[in-house]
Amino acid sequence: MKKGEIKNKVGLGGLTALVVGGTIGSGIFALPATMTEGANPAGILLGWAIVALGMLALASVYRNLTLQQPEIDDGIYGWSKKMFGNVGGFIAAYGHGAGDAIGNASYLTVLFSAFGSFAIFKYFGNGTTWPAVIIASILLWVIVFLVLKGVHTETWLNNLTTIAKVIPITAFLILAIFNFNPHIFMAHFASQDIFNITTHHWSHVSIFDQSKNVLLAAMWTLIGIESGTIFATRAKKLSDVAKATTIGALIVITLLVGTSILSLGLLSPKTISGLHAPSMAGLMEHMVGPWGSWLINICLIISVLGALIAWVNLSAEEVRLAGRGGSSSKWLNGLNKNEAPINSLFVTAGITQVLMIVAGAYSAGYEVLLKFSTSLSIVPYLMVSLYALKSVVTGIGFENQPKKVRFTSGIWAGIAVCFTAFMVYGAGLKYLLLAAIVWVTGFPFYYKGKKERSEKWGKVELIAWIIIMIMAIVGIYSLITGTITFD
Repeated sequence: MKKGEIKNKVGLGGLTALVVGGTIGSGIFALPATMTEGANPAGILLGWAIVALGMLALASVYRNLTLQQPEIDDGIYGWSKKMFGNVGGFIAAYGHGAGDAIGNASYLTVLFSAFGSFAIFKYFGNGTTWPAVIIASILLWVIVFLVLKGVHTETWLNNLTTIAKVIPITAFLILAIFNFNPHIFMAHFASQDIFNITTHHWSHVSIFDQSKNVLLAAMWTLIGIESGTIFATRAKKLSDVAKATTIGALIVITLLVGTSILSLGLLSPKTISGLHAPSMAGLMEHMVGPWGSWLINICLIISVLGALIAWVNLSAEEVRLAGRGGSSSKWLNGLNKNEAPINSLFVTAGITQVLMIVAGAYSAGYEVLLKFSTSLSIVPYLMVSLYALKSVVTGIGFENQPKKVRFTSGIWAGIAVCFTAFMVYGAGLKYLLLAAIVWVTGFPFYYKGKKERSEKWGKVELIAWIIIMIMAIVGIYSLITGTITFD
């Protein structure tokens, strides 16, 4: 065996588990209320139909690019850079990593909301009270310290957190099937009246707009579908990566759709949206009594606590890719003696900390942080989809492939482009302006990288950064004047 070659290769089963485990996080536990906050059954079904097709298209894009262009070994960053140069690569790596860092804030929020469901921890409330923010911040920096020491999520911990997720989700789905009431499901099926849990007022929302609300909420729960491609170099066969991505996507979509749709036959959308986060706990309590709520909350706490080390490390690794690939300062690529991404880790942990403070100041709960995080992730997804479509048109990676393969890849890439473009539209200008503020915080790293490489500024990248900065200024002004609110 050659020096440096990985000895323990991962097979199809292991890769599939990575896709499912990397995608199913805390989001599924809060999914019922997340969906019903902006949609009724018809809107939710339509939204899920679009999401399922779109995510299968994205999974196909990741699978095809991995197989057809194996020389690009850094996934979303590398594909985006090939399409849009250093600016695109930087936004993909830094933006996606920052999005995951904000996602970590949402995980901490829902974690302490779960704690708040127990009488002894009632002062944690919905996870955005100041006691919750302070303790969550301490936990965040303890995890950062552990990652700096080279601590990673071990196999036994992965197994424990996976079991902690599978047991309550399986129990919920089985119980929901037996308790499903068609009359409750149909009572508000195509209603265009949505109850706003924040303002306590009813509003008229078209089915189309309802499905748009579902899209953004569903998108975060499916982020991670690309996990199999990250471990392509560890796979026994590249074909296993392709199979695992497709199988994993189907399993994840089935679990998520089953959870959100079956919930609609248990309680009315208005009642579900008003449940304490995580809403699955309230639904379990409705079906079996208090012990059901305890089961969900305890399993959620174990799951999130066990996975936070991996999530904090992952967000830092994504930002580090910009430094590694030459799209920003080499400083972001810094590793300590334990091979932990020390510099990018402090950047992403800092973003998480700021968002925790913002959540406390504005009482911005899990759903708001979820949407903010998603808006940063879907832009890189769009860039990758466009690159996949370009590859099909120009023939990159298809030199020795039959015409049928190129045609099929083109169909999936086209669907992925339409889906991600619609997702950007669904996010709305509000969250794109907020995303621009986050991108601008990374500009000093980009600028320093240009100086380190003694590169001149090109017209395209100058125009791109000017547009981003204008968007950021508008976003900051809107926050100050109250035009943008966290509701």
